[in-house]
Amino acid sequence: MAAARTCATAEQIRRNRRGGFLKNHHLERVRRFFFTLLAVGCVGCAAKPVVVTPPAHPVVYATPTVITPREDESPTDAFQRARALLLEGRAAEAAPIFDRLATGDSAGEMAPLARFNAGIAWEQTGDRAKALERFRDVVEHYPAGDAGKWGGIRAARIQAYLEQWPQLSIMADVLLKRGDLTDVERLEAYGDKSLATVEAGDADGAERFVMKGRDIIDALRLGEGGKLPLEVAQVHFALGEIRKQRSEAIGFVPVPANFAEVLERRCQGLLDAQSAYSDAMRSYDAHWAAMSGYRIGQLYQRLHEDVINVPAPKAATSPEKKQLFEGAMRLRYRILLQKGLTMMEHTIMVGDRTGETSPWIDRARAAKAELEKGLVEQKTALSRLPYSEKELQKALDDLAKKAP
Repeated sequence: MAAARTCATAEQIRRNRRGGFLKNHHLERVRRFFFTLLAVGCVGCAAKPVVVTPPAHPVVYATPTVITPREDESPTDAFQRARALLLEGRAAEAAPIFDRLATGDSAGEMAPLARFNAGIAWEQTGDRAKALERFRDVVEHYPAGDAGKWGGIRAARIQAYLEQWPQLSIMADVLLKRGDLTDVERLEAYGDKSLATVEAGDADGAERFVMKGRDIIDALRLGEGGKLPLEVAQVHFALGEIRKQRSEAIGFVPVPANFAEVLERRCQGLLDAQSAYSDAMRSYDAHWAAMSGYRIGQLYQRLHEDVINVPAPKAATSPEKKQLFEGAMRLRYRILLQKGLTMMEHTIMVGDRTGETSPWIDRARAAKAELEKGLVEQKTALSRLPYSEKELQKALDDLAKKAP
């Protein structure tokens, strides 16, 4: 029983070459942090996202070997007709036929193939809920064999898209217990498990699965020198999520005694997370590019929220000194809002150019509006102070010259 697959094979993926992590050439600037009466400084450099086009939707599929007669059309003819419709892009017409074949031949070999192809057809219509139901049915009723394996892989992809993290974790466990996964399929299952685990708040547990996945990536040299396969992109995104969680766990209130050191760790964590997300953005899949672009913008947005709330030092005893501190902080960290805004704008462009309509694009639009509002608020707050931006910048420059 022959069947073509919709996910990439190891042999196909080996043709891709893997690129290295993004290098931030402004890292030295990030390390020049100081904390005095007036201000502290942090500058990171957001990378421009790679604008990608969405992949074609490859379809299959199999020719069953066991046939059960029907009224005016044999199951074989019906299957082939549905398959032809699917290949022609008429998924809405093909889906009910595959559903009928799966129900009518539940005891035969046609059923798992028909049910799987029904999932493919419903997914192409945009009805992911129905597609997920069909794929899960294949896993539940026909766990052994290729159809069960492919059903689990496709179900996990939809669960990741829908952000159904507990269900994704369970499906990943089901896949990882199989003994018939190829290296690339096992890599994808590790990516599923790591993503579900980190989204549940367990960064350490997720990292163990990321490392297993990266061992496979290195062994197969996946994505070197070119765009990343989807399976690799998911592992890099999960790594970005791990680093993001750890970086944002570093807070500044109450102000730590070694503030400059703590701030440097936070900013270095931001750059490390950005590097992983930027690798994920090199994938063939616009959805992973949108997710990663939004996360990078969010990193800068949240860092700004945290540092701008740092209270004035005790040495700022007069209203004038407190105002000077406030102004220096607002001026110094405004760049974080600008970088976050730029990243959200690029993410929205990915959606506009590729047709990506996931919730991540909606989140980027909402964040863009928030960042634009934040920039206006910072400008207004600075205008109310008894110091001009030029005077504040000169004070910062003077402090920078004194910093070690």
